[in-house]
Amino acid sequence: MGRSKNRRARLLGPLALASAALALPLASQAAPSTKAPTNSAPSVSTGGVTRVVGTSALLQGTVDPHNLATSYYFKYGPTIAYGSQTTAANLPAGTVKVKISQPVTGLLVGYHYRLVATNSAGTKEGRDHIFTLKTKKKTAFVLPKTFKAIPLGGTFILSGSITGTGSGNREVALQESPYPYSLIYTDVGAPILTTAQGRFTFSVPHLMESTKFRVSTVGPLPVRSLIIPVQVSVRVTLKARSSGHSGLVRLYGTVTPAEVGARIFFEYEKPPKTEGTKGEKPTRLERPKRHNAERSEEKGPRYVTKFLSVVKPATKSISRFSAVVSVKETGHYRAFIEVRPGPLASGASSTVLLHAPAGAKKKKKRTSRAAQRQPETKPFEVSNSITRSTSSSTVSSREPNTRSGLAGAS
Repeated sequence: MGRSKNRRARLLGPLALASAALALPLASQAAPSTKAPTNSAPSVSTGGVTRVVGTSALLQGTVDPHNLATSYYFKYGPTIAYGSQTTAANLPAGTVKVKISQPVTGLLVGYHYRLVATNSAGTKEGRDHIFTLKTKKKTAFVLPKTFKAIPLGGTFILSGSITGTGSGNREVALQESPYPYSLIYTDVGAPILTTAQGRFTFSVPHLMESTKFRVSTVGPLPVRSLIIPVQVSVRVTLKARSSGHSGLVRLYGTVTPAEVGARIFFEYEKPPKTEGTKGEKPTRLERPKRHNAERSEEKGPRYVTKFLSVVKPATKSISRFSAVVSVKETGHYRAFIEVRPGPLASGASSTVLLHAPAGAKKKKKRTSRAAQRQPETKPFEVSNSITRSTSSSTVSSREPNTRSGLAGAS
């Protein structure tokens, strides 16, 4: 009996010690904590961007002051070097995270930004973020579909708009690549700001050669428009003077720059048809890496070639032409100069009003009836079948050739 009691005592001793050891951690957990909050450097988290209007926005984040008075601000700029920052703001001592926000201006898409907080225990920075616009409506340019030729030395005006979030008060730049379009695009003047509605207008004076333009947003992630091919045409003047004989008129003028030997087409303007007439095909927008300008059809006046001549020398910079013609139809006439492909395009003068002598209309009708009995002749093609003539300055009426009007000629 005594031996069994001693054996139990030996077994219960270790169990009691183990139970006491397990109870100690539980007792310590149950006891209330009297430790004061830790004073340390703030915790910082960079947030998102809201209330975007043009280049203005509201940057957000959170700061835990860790029981110390804390100041904070945002850094932002085109790279991780930033370069700009907001005015510092203050938070009182506390132990909870506080949501904060600060307004900024000049924030462009692609800019970097981060939140910085400082207290007496140190400075902490949040993670770097990049500003992007999350929207279903992408940034895009809206530009005219066609562009008329500009006379030599004229002014090119481009008006358009930009769509998408942040289009208002956005910085955009006009860029150019002159003929033969082999150079990279460079800015034309300084960038401008769009209106609150995203509209803009650029003006390029004294354009001296055909040039391709495009519009680009300013910033690390630029958005660019389609290519705008602008043709610069030779400058043509046309004047008329009576030759002293009934129905005969001297047509004369100048071509700038000198285009000696170029063909001149004196053309009669026909009114546009109500059902739509094919006019001169102006250039239209191009997609990048596309060298041949596409064409589109536009309604406008039609021109019929009545007389032909050739440009003759005058000075180093100006050439001249002169021809005595027999006017059969009263109406507006112009001189169209055809030049070889190059930095300048073919061009036309403004129109002049010429009067046919009395009875010329009836005579034309009798002639046309007689012509009906003769075999039909095809009208000549301006760019292929006309031979150059330099022997005489007096030019007679030729078989009509219908040419489309060059819109915007001066």
